[in-house]
Amino acid sequence: KYTGSLTSESAVLIDASSGLVLYEKNANKELYPASITKIMTTLVALENSSLNEIVTFSRNAIFSIESGSTHIARKEGEQLTMEQCLYAIMLASANEVSNAVAEHVAGSIDEFADMMNAKAKELGCKNTNFVNANGLHNDNHYTSAYDMALISQEALKNETFRKITSTKSYVIPKTNKSDEEFPMANHQQLLLGYKLTNKYDGCIGGKTGYTNAARNTLVSFANKDGIELICVVMKSTPTEQYSDTIKLFDYGFDNYESFSVDEESSISSIDNSVLFTRFNSVFDTSTPIIYTDNSSHYILPLGADPKGVTQSMNLYDTPKKSNGKEIIGDITYLFDNKTVGKLDIYYSASEKPSLESVKLLDDSSDQSVI
Repeated sequence: KYTGSLTSESAVLIDASSGLVLYEKNANKELYPASITKIMTTLVALENSSLNEIVTFSRNAIFSIESGSTHIARKEGEQLTMEQCLYAIMLASANEVSNAVAEHVAGSIDEFADMMNAKAKELGCKNTNFVNANGLHNDNHYTSAYDMALISQEALKNETFRKITSTKSYVIPKTNKSDEEFPMANHQQLLLGYKLTNKYDGCIGGKTGYTNAARNTLVSFANKDGIELICVVMKSTPTEQYSDTIKLFDYGFDNYESFSVDEESSISSIDNSVLFTRFNSVFDTSTPIIYTDNSSHYILPLGADPKGVTQSMNLYDTPKKSNGKEIIGDITYLFDNKTVGKLDIYYSASEKPSLESVKLLDDSSDQSVI
C-alpha cells in the first residue's frame, strides 16, 4: 500500500485495463469536478456524432459562460468541425465549445447532460450528477475521483479520444467568422512540461480543471512497461495536483508488474459448451465471430506468483456496446480475490446472423438445448 501523504482532498489510482484500484483516498466523496467534466463531454460526443459534422455556435453557447472562464473566442454563427471542437474542449478547455457540442449532439445543454448521466450510470458511477457540459460551477454538478476514473477508463477505449488527449498542440484553421488560425496547447503539464512542473515520462494525456469551489482537479493517464494507469486528484492546489499525481504514478509503476495474456489460450479456455448453448445459431457461419482483445494483460504486485491467478468467464444477459463493438461477456483474472485483469469477449456481427436474432437465454429458462 502507498504510505506517503497527499495534499489533495480526494485521489484514486487505477489500472486502466482491469480497473484494479491501486490507491484511494476519499475516492467516493462527492466533489465538484470543474473541467475534468469535459472527458465525459468528449466521450458522449464521440459516441453520438462523427468527426466531420459541422457545429454551428449559437448565441446561448457563447454568452451563457461566466466571464473570465476559459474560451477560444468563437463568434455567433461560427462553424467548426466536431473534430476541431473536441480538440478545443480537451486541449484548451473551451467552455463555449463544450456548450456548442452539447447543443449540436442533443439539441440542448440540458438534454446533453441527461446523456452524460445515462452514460455515467451505465459505467457504474454511483456519486455523479452532471448538469452541464463544461464543468462550470453548479451546486448540483458533482462527481467523485473513482467515478471520474471509471469514465476515463471507458474514454481510453476510444482511439480518437486517445489521439486527442495525447496531442500537445493543435491549430484551428481559419473559419467562416475568423481570418486567423487559432493555435492551442494542451493544459496537461505532465504531458507538456511547462509552468509549474516537468513533464512525466510516460504521460499520455489527461485533463485539468479549476473553479473557486472545486479548486484544482486533474485527471492523468500514463503508460510504462505494459501498464497503463489512470490517476484522478480532486480539490487540490496548483502545485500539489501534479506532485500528488507523480507520487501515485511512481508508486504504481514501481510496485506492480504486467503479465501479458496469450489470446489463443484465452479463447480456448472459453467454455464452448456454454457458448454453443447460449449462441447456438451464432456458429452457423465460417467467420470467427467470438474473439477477445489481443493485447490484454493482468497486473500483480512485484514478487507475486502468477500461479496464484485464477480466471473465470462471465457471459452477460444483455450484450454491452463499447466503441461500436458488441461485448457479450468477459474473462476475468483474479488474484487475492481482486480483479487484476479483464478480457472482453466480443461478438462480431460482420456476417449473419444479426445480433438481433441472437437472443441470450434467460438464466431461468431451459439451457439444455444444444
